[in-house]
Amino acid sequence: MQPILVDFPECKIIGIGNIGKPTNPGDVWPALFTRINEVTDRINRHETIGLIKRNEHGYLAGVKTDSLSEVPEGMFMYKIPAGLYARVTHRGPISKINETFEKLIYWLSTNNYEQFNVVCFEVYDERFKGEEDGSELDMFIQVKPA
Repeated sequence: MQPILVDFPECKIIGIGNIGKPTNPGDVWPALFTRINEVTDRINRHETIGLIKRNEHGYLAGVKTDSLSEVPEGMFMYKIPAGLYARVTHRGPISKINETFEKLIYWLSTNNYEQFNVVCFEVYDERFKGEEDGSELDMFIQVKPA
């Protein structure tokens, strides 16, 4: 696992769940998929985003949208801030995602980086296969030099 540092532009996520309130990721994904077509100006129809903000309750499952898009009733919007992010690809079953996250945190500490603004998100696309060994998704964590 070798993270890549990327300059990530601000983007708007609209979805189900909420940052700031206790939310179970297992509940929001099925709800998102039943309502995903209500978000009419998705930027990439092959991607979904799972977002957390450390030290705050909550989880948002959503999609990237145009910055001017309307938020459908019962959905929420969150802007992922622009900045420097460490990106790593999680390979394997989704149930082992915490192992990849722990390796990423260790890599940050041994390479003079620390979490900044504590925004973390996952990008799910056509490579994601749930619990299959060949499944892949990209994880991003906002960082700054230590």
